Order: sequence, then structure tokens, then C-alpha cells
Amino acid sequence: MSSVTGLSIKRIAAHQQHSVPLVVLSETAQQSALPLMEALVQESLSCGLSVVAVCLEQLFSSKILHLPQVHLIDRRILPAQITDCSAFTADGQRQLNISKLESDICAEIEACAVSAKEGILVVIDDLEPLLAASRVSALAMVRKLRSTVKRQQKSRVLVRYPRDTIDQDTAAHAPLAVSMLTSLADATIDVYHADALETWMPGWYSDGQLRPFVTLSDSDSQRALLRLEHKRPAGKMGYELSSFEIGERRPAFAAITIATAPKLPAGPQPALLPTASESTKAEVPFNLELTEKQRQDRAKVELPYLEAQMGEIHYQLDAEDDWDEDDPDDDLEI
Repeated sequence: MSSVTGLSIKRIAAHQQHSVPLVVLSETAQQSALPLMEALVQESLSCGLSVVAVCLEQLFSSKILHLPQVHLIDRRILPAQITDCSAFTADGQRQLNISKLESDICAEIEACAVSAKEGILVVIDDLEPLLAASRVSALAMVRKLRSTVKRQQKSRVLVRYPRDTIDQDTAAHAPLAVSMLTSLADATIDVYHADALETWMPGWYSDGQLRPFVTLSDSDSQRALLRLEHKRPAGKMGYELSSFEIGERRPAFAAITIATAPKLPAGPQPALLPTASESTKAEVPFNLELTEKQRQDRAKVELPYLEAQMGEIHYQLDAEDDWDEDDPDDDLEI
């Protein structure tokens, strides 16, 4: 999938790959995709795009939010508001109308897209609160935003979502919400912990040593492993494995190959089997060695099982055989 311009994920980050209006960053509790998302936002800003940051869970870093090219839509939702979107509070006020919230977000994004000259990057961080409230309306909003930004060549929607979300509905051994979201996406980037590379290698095995669980504190925000799944406009699927590391100026991506098995630790060499000595050969009552002529004669022998053979079996009833019309074997043709 690589070309003269490098990795596909590099081209996507630099907006050189225009057939990806919707990119989903898939993360887990072991490895957050937020550093990668902010790095992609920085790349979009360097390309001259305007950024609309829709914060539903947490805010971006101050170095991004304070830039004049960034328009913030702060709609952070409280967990209590998600549990019952149609209920009323004690003072009679409606808690949260998800449909109105999503329509307001879309209207504000469309207004920003009209004024954007070079293009627009819509960042949703993250989509889980809206999916928890209403899966259908949240996916419909994402589909609408994808159609909105698709009108401009470089514009894009960037969505962060945890793929290890607990969901009672599953499809293809994955939560249904994750499967539906990735089916809408033009590119899905799965973020893994850097230590997961060892288990991807062919020939990997466990040495039996107990290893601690990888927790959030073990997550390295500066480096990670990425698996890119890119849907081409012609319908073909492209896959790519790469490493991600935040550099001083811009993120660095490097291709990873898992075709070579890792070197296994050296163990004790097995003892060689003893070879038969000349004295042992002398005690054998038959000849174990063939002359050259005997080898040639043996090669000329045609064995019956080396070529397809034909044969017939004829069976005739004897006088004492009893012919039974109900015999279950009388239909057999021998």
C-alpha cells in the first residue's frame, strides 16, 4: 500500500489522500487515541484547514484550543443527563434533548464549513455519550456530517471512539455500535499499546513468566501501534501496520513488518543420536547396502500404487446362497 509518498497513514495525516471524508480513531482502555488525534489536528492546521472541535467528553490541550483557526463547540454531557434524556428535573426543566443537541451541533458545523476557504476538519471527542443516548440518531448525525464535508476535497470528519465499550448487541464478535460506525468510516485507525507488537509476531510464545496487567498508567502517550483499514473508492480494502511517535515538530510514522519471526532464546542443545558402528552392521543378517546396478534395477520396478489401476470384481451366487429381496445389500453394485 506504500508509494513514493510513503505510508498511507502519512498521506491521510497530510491530507494528500482525499478519499477519506470520515476517519474513526478506535482506542481501548490500555491505549488512548487522544495524542494521535491532537497530532492529526496539528497536521490539519499546518495544511491551512479550519478546525471545529466538538468536545462531548473532554477538552483538547490549550495549545490547540487557543489557536484562532480552532472553533470550539463545548457540549460536554454529564452521565446523569444520558441516563434519561426525556425526564424532567425537580424544578420542571427538561434535562437534555439529544435530538436538539445533535441538530445544533450540525447547524454550527455547517455554518463554519461555509466560511472555510481551504477546508474544514471536524473533530468529535468522543462519540460514546451520543451513542449511549441514542445509537440511531448518533450514527445519522455522523453520516450527515460526512456528507457535509465531502463537498470539499480536503475536508474531513475525525471521530474518536472506544472499541472496548460494553454493548449487549454484538455483530461479528464486536459491539454493534462499533461495527456500524466502522462500516460508515472511510478509514479506521486502531490504536494499540506499543508492547502489543510482540504478540503480533509469528512464532510468538509465552515463556510462562507472569506479566502485570497493562493499565492506564502504563500507557505511553508519546508512542503507540497503529492498524489502518482504508476503504478505497473502487471498493478495495487496504491494510497497514505502523508505529506512531510524537516528535518535536510533527508526528513520526514508520512501517512495521511482522513477516519475520522473532529470535527465540537459546536453549540447551539436544544430544546427538548415536550412529551405528561398523561392528553393529556386521551383526545384521542381511545386506543394508546396494550396489549401483541394484539401485538402477530398483528404480525400474513399477509399483502398482504409483499409477492409477483398473479392476473388476465379479460375484456369483452359490447354490446354497439365499436370495432375499429385502436384503439391504442387494442394491450394491460390486
